[in-house]
Amino acid sequence: MDEETKQILIKAGAIASQVRREGAAKLKIEGTSFLEVMDYCEERIKELGGEVAWAQLALNETAAHYCPAEDDTATSKEGDLIKIDVGVHIEGWIADNAMTVEVGDKGLYTDLITASQNALRETIKLIKPGVTLTQLGESQMNEAKKLGCTTVRNLCGHTLGQFQVHGGISIPTYKNNDNTALEEGWQVAIEPFITKGEGLIKEAGTSTIFMVEKNATARSPYARKILDQIKNLNGLPFTTRWLTRTIGKGPTALGLRELLKSNIIRSYPPLVEVSKGMVAQFEHSMIVTKDGPLVYTRHKDDTW
Repeated sequence: MDEETKQILIKAGAIASQVRREGAAKLKIEGTSFLEVMDYCEERIKELGGEVAWAQLALNETAAHYCPAEDDTATSKEGDLIKIDVGVHIEGWIADNAMTVEVGDKGLYTDLITASQNALRETIKLIKPGVTLTQLGESQMNEAKKLGCTTVRNLCGHTLGQFQVHGGISIPTYKNNDNTALEEGWQVAIEPFITKGEGLIKEAGTSTIFMVEKNATARSPYARKILDQIKNLNGLPFTTRWLTRTIGKGPTALGLRELLKSNIIRSYPPLVEVSKGMVAQFEHSMIVTKDGPLVYTRHKDDTW
């Protein structure tokens, strides 16, 4: 990886980590609007000089893929376990990071939060060229088990690329015997999802997150308006409220329906733990170097 790209990623990572922490601090307060926090995160990313790749959250047994609609009235409640996942890009180079907070001070999910932090921190220590994917997965599972938890086995980390949320290689959260070795220059996102449930997720609920699957034209004016609005995203995710706020709810619904039916876009529904087990997640992005990982989303106050 050339030095210019590395510096771009470091800048994107600094923005992503700052916004992630600011958003988490807001969500931790009971009565906070999910919609207001996600809007805040998106605007804050731009204020700090980045571009929005995504700002998402996930509540309790939902592990990922929740974005509030423009009329969403949900707020944080005492005892909620909230994951916030922030993605920032500059010129398509992505910084992906996440953390979990519990609303209130009862400490109901300390083991889950600690296990996810430990799994991330200890696995990052292994990152270098030649280390295998299965070693990274085994490390995460071992840390989860130490506190009576397990990883979510059908959710994983991933490589990153320019305008690529998933760069083609998955990083397992358990020993899966994949001996593919890390290579110098790879961008890697490690994200242990930890639960005391069965350790599996399924799609559930209505999707508000979408990505373009193929370049194609659409027939209806509603679908064409959506494609026109998202064309500058270069394949990065978009959420429903970005569309409803500009073209209206009815046209958005009709346009999305056509684009989904034509397989031009793909939906990403919320991912829920199958046994309703609470889920915690922490995530950092890093560059694999010969000297170890360059973790470019680690905030100065992060201990994981």
